Amino acid sequence: MRIRNKSSLIVILQFISFIVFSQTPSYNPIVEEYTNANRVRSGIAHGGLGTGSIELRKDGQFYNWSILNNWPLGTGDPLTIKSYPQTSDEDSYLFFIVRYQVEGEKPQLKLLQLNNNLSEGALQGITYYYPWMSAIDKIEYQGSYPFTKLKFTDPEMPFEIDLEVFSPFIPHDAKNSSLPGVYFNYTIKSKSDKSVDVFLIASLRNLVGYDTSEKYFHTTAFKDENYKGFSMTCRGMDTTQSSWGEMGLFSMSDASSYYLGWEHKHPYYEKLLVSKKFDDINDTKNRNKIIDGKNIGFINQNKDQRCFSSIGVNKRLENNEEFTHSFLFSWYFPNSYGAIKDDSANKHNNYNLDIKQTINQGHYYNNFFNSAFDVAEYMINQKPELTTKTKEFHSQYYNSSLPQPVLDQVNSQFNTFTSSSTFTKDKLFAIREGLSPSQPWGPNATIDVSLYASPAIIALFPELQKNMMRQHKNTQTKNGEINHGLSTDLTRSLNGTWGVYDRVDLVPNYIQIVLRDYFMTNDIDYLKEMWPSIKMGIEYILTKRDINGNMMPDMEGIMCSYDNFPMYGLSSYIQSQWIAAMASVTMAAEDMKDTETLKQAQKILKSGSNLMDTKLWNGKYYNLYNDYSGEKGIDNGVLTDQIIGQWIANQSNLGYLFNKNNIDTALQSVLNYSYTKEFGLRNCSWPEYSNLFPIETSDLWVDQANTCWSGVELAFASFLIYEGFVNDGEDLINTVNNRYRKAGLYWDHQEFGGHYYRSMSAWSILHAYLGLGINCGTYSFAPKLNTDNYTLLFSHGNGLSNFTYKNQSVEIKVLSGTMEVNSIDIENVYLLSKPKLYIDNKKINSVKIDNKGGIYTFKIPKILLVNAESVIVIK
Repeated sequence: MRIRNKSSLIVILQFISFIVFSQTPSYNPIVEEYTNANRVRSGIAHGGLGTGSIELRKDGQFYNWSILNNWPLGTGDPLTIKSYPQTSDEDSYLFFIVRYQVEGEKPQLKLLQLNNNLSEGALQGITYYYPWMSAIDKIEYQGSYPFTKLKFTDPEMPFEIDLEVFSPFIPHDAKNSSLPGVYFNYTIKSKSDKSVDVFLIASLRNLVGYDTSEKYFHTTAFKDENYKGFSMTCRGMDTTQSSWGEMGLFSMSDASSYYLGWEHKHPYYEKLLVSKKFDDINDTKNRNKIIDGKNIGFINQNKDQRCFSSIGVNKRLENNEEFTHSFLFSWYFPNSYGAIKDDSANKHNNYNLDIKQTINQGHYYNNFFNSAFDVAEYMINQKPELTTKTKEFHSQYYNSSLPQPVLDQVNSQFNTFTSSSTFTKDKLFAIREGLSPSQPWGPNATIDVSLYASPAIIALFPELQKNMMRQHKNTQTKNGEINHGLSTDLTRSLNGTWGVYDRVDLVPNYIQIVLRDYFMTNDIDYLKEMWPSIKMGIEYILTKRDINGNMMPDMEGIMCSYDNFPMYGLSSYIQSQWIAAMASVTMAAEDMKDTETLKQAQKILKSGSNLMDTKLWNGKYYNLYNDYSGEKGIDNGVLTDQIIGQWIANQSNLGYLFNKNNIDTALQSVLNYSYTKEFGLRNCSWPEYSNLFPIETSDLWVDQANTCWSGVELAFASFLIYEGFVNDGEDLINTVNNRYRKAGLYWDHQEFGGHYYRSMSAWSILHAYLGLGINCGTYSFAPKLNTDNYTLLFSHGNGLSNFTYKNQSVEIKVLSGTMEVNSIDIENVYLLSKPKLYIDNKKINSVKIDNKGGIYTFKIPKILLVNAESVIVIK
């Protein structure tokens, strides 16, 4: 056929194309989903108090290593060791692999983690180099501090692997809660009807001296009847460097085998592929350059030089058989400096500290150990006891009638104990205000944030909390001012204000905290020690911060914890705290037999309460401020924390500082103006703005008003519960829960940086459900659960106890420590008409019992010391 023109050709080709492609199946591209749940942004920090930690996330990888005194938790250089010198990938410094071979089949390797970069198992591009090795297909994650539990499954793998990871966390036991080590407990269960040879391997990279090339690697093997393991260090380096120390990895079976000091995929992975176990090789010497017969390290070469060591255990599994095995990772880095060494460069610290010298604060663990091996030997020998005590606390905590989301939220904040704490050789303790992967935020133990957060510390580690407040006392200025926070150097009284000198709330913060700690622990020696600083603080407020002579601290702009919007004159936030401080002082002054201070505090308290009602109450809530003797007038902002002083009063059993109806109305007003279930509870609202404050129309940076601070939200939730608004409190807690789970930051609450200290206020929720106030052996219980049978955990200042109500009787079981009791007040429970008090089934006849207005009071003439395992019963 002859085609006469181009147009005809085009028509024919289009027709042919239509015929061909109309009969070809349409292309269906693969659609993949990526959701919020896939994001890996936080996890439990494993380690001890002040030891530094490694953060295990749901992808099976370890993040935010801070065990080497490295920035940002320490003052050493940031840890930026790469997979390979020529790459930008950061490697997994600790990882686990399982080698397995089904009978009659070829061996395979599974990396027990999921990676986003190309570096996996100290290799690059395993899909290219080692197609018989791959990352695990699926990980199920469960976090409940201090435990991370992972389940590894893969359709190619003929077994399931369960992993439990934890470091000991035992309240009221500082030594065993500050161990620089992590347990890894594996369980492998076969799903195959054939025999399977399994080789479970742990690998660790030597990071000692990560910031210097003047070193050489050294690895030592250890063996005992209970374990086999190794420690890694570097020799030839300056042993005063913060990065000098040891890392250890131990397999809890003497049948384990190791390969120490490997670097390259050849021959390590070839040996691993063809052998069911290692040959106990130590090849570390070949990681070092040798000149004139001496190991001198890789001087002037890249600090990313690699040296790995591995240890594993092998087992043959038959059908449905399982075996368990444990590894231990330990470390010892004794040089924890409290200041930047090279202060002229000051290259990491964005705060202007005048440091003339550095002091090695050390770690608390320095008192007990001299090496990573010492740590490992202790933790291996004590593993049964440390495991039992840690799980005992975890079980006691969750043996509660509270809703699980509430318990989970409180539990998640324990993580900050590990992620952000400093605990020195001399038992000085502090928690950093904020801590992100790249930098710290704010100082240590910020006093205004401690007002919210420290209930958890005094509840679980009271001596550490009191030591923290002693440091604040030691940095008090001569005229009585309390510093905003503590420097990185906890060993001496440096300027701790970090540029903040004029905050009005610091002294009331300090007084409330110190006296709450005293009321909680009934430690009269502590009160005597701190009393002069409290009196100095009162005098400072009256002489330096009272403008109009009314004995009240006056605001003059931006000068409190809410440091992005101003307040003037009489501020409800400051005033409620000053009143709570004076109410505390009146009680403590009696114990100190200080009549002059008692009368002064009573006078301030009476006048302050009157001003709160006459100058700040507007019928619905307490105004943000009233500059009644100045020029700024009244600001009708609805601050969430407007009566935070009452929250502190509830904890210390001070009674109501304000009219109860006003308190209830104010709390409801805060919810009405500032809370939405989808968003959260904002810090402040104004009635004239139906939604957010219009930042875009103001020159004032008031993002703090529109923002939800979870530490404030959780404290407010506990306040609501204290006052009987249980449903509202739980609703707010669930909102915080959902917001942080959705963001993938459940273990890392944000405010001024991550791992924010304020969110530890969550502990107060537990006591709120009990309506618990503690004041020097007097316990006031007003439970908020409207059921006939419940159990709630609480702290009694020097230990933990359970409060159980059942069968019209109350049972208080002391779980740990010693509970000092001289009076118990109980309301909101139904007791028989003539209840009696028993301890371990022995009736206490000396108890005076009153019942006024539905409140039962059991007054004991002499303080009773009730020890662990003893039970107080009121029936």
